[in-house]
Amino acid sequence: MKNLDRRNFFKLGGAAAIGVSSLNPSKGLKASLLPFSSNPVQSGNSAEPWLDISLENIGWNLDRIRNLVKNLPVMAVIKANGYGHGVVEMGKYLEKRNTRFLAVGKFQEAFDLRESGVKTPVLNFGSFSGEEAEELVKNNISQSVYTDDYIVLAESARRLDTTAKVHIKVDTGLGRIGVHYRDALQFIEKVAETRGITIEGIFTPFTEDDEYDREQLKRFLEVCESAAGKGIPVGIRHAASSAGILSFPDGYLDMVRPGIMIYGEYPSLKEYEARKVDLRPAMSLKTRVMYVKTLRPGESISYHRNYVAEKETKVATLSIGYSDGYPYHVAGKADALIHGRRWKSIALITSNHMTVDITGAENIKVGDEAVLFGKQGNGEISAEEVAAWADTSVYKILIWMNPLLKRNFV
Repeated sequence: MKNLDRRNFFKLGGAAAIGVSSLNPSKGLKASLLPFSSNPVQSGNSAEPWLDISLENIGWNLDRIRNLVKNLPVMAVIKANGYGHGVVEMGKYLEKRNTRFLAVGKFQEAFDLRESGVKTPVLNFGSFSGEEAEELVKNNISQSVYTDDYIVLAESARRLDTTAKVHIKVDTGLGRIGVHYRDALQFIEKVAETRGITIEGIFTPFTEDDEYDREQLKRFLEVCESAAGKGIPVGIRHAASSAGILSFPDGYLDMVRPGIMIYGEYPSLKEYEARKVDLRPAMSLKTRVMYVKTLRPGESISYHRNYVAEKETKVATLSIGYSDGYPYHVAGKADALIHGRRWKSIALITSNHMTVDITGAENIKVGDEAVLFGKQGNGEISAEEVAAWADTSVYKILIWMNPLLKRNFV
């Protein structure tokens, strides 16, 4: 096994790596050991990073989607903690906007929605245990099925003298999970004849390959038509996620499943550049300047002297790092906005710190707001830019945001 130093430990720990800043000094920890105790932020603001989430922009994006699909029902995908935006908060807001369905990726997300009072129909894409089956039924949570696990749901429903709602997942070519389309009719027949089960819907995910998606849709519709020929109602047919909504109208069927579009981002660089729909990003990642200093030539920053100043350089240290979900390998490429102007990052980004070169700035001080993506004054950094710096997708940039980050819903 690779030797772990403290940097690799925190990288592997990710969002679970929480430092002493989470400890309470009243529990006996000396104040001198706490962060910033000898050089506190003087602005009166916490130096901890946070997310601003614009509910207005979420609503704007939902309206643009509805216009595009001619007011077909929408199943808003809020899995992965609402793509980093907060699953419960997204569920509550989208319920107010009369969203037909909510979709999550894990049982706990569905349960949290119900615990928070959300009553909108919820579909759990993810798996479930025998113990969770009864909770799914009790809480009127619809469940994706594609194996004989539906029998456990039926047993729980019969014990509770009710029915379990299921959506049958058909694998038409994505190849991850789902009952294979050649076996789907037989599976549908078994589910339909099981007491305690109601088939509420049937769905498939596309591969987002233009030509193959058409073949997938053909396979899926053949399954639905075969079931209808047997007199079996399959309920709501749905297949189009954000990519399909933008590029494959034939796949709209009875309901669409937008995910990334809800949050104001596009499913691919191609769609981002095309901008067929005017989406507005909902999330901004912000933090504060926690330290300002000037390096002399030959002085360095970070482990292993990762950055060495060749000339006198003014530096601001920002309270943000990879434990917060910001990608760690973008130093030298990433920018931060301070006072509406871009400043280039230098040195490796560590678990809680990022440094930027602010040479020439006269008025940047401790406590000033810094924006990692979002708008500030006339400046803007998009999540797509951050994704490009990190050589990854915008999906990951949003979803990587640490659930412990404070989220301000504006």
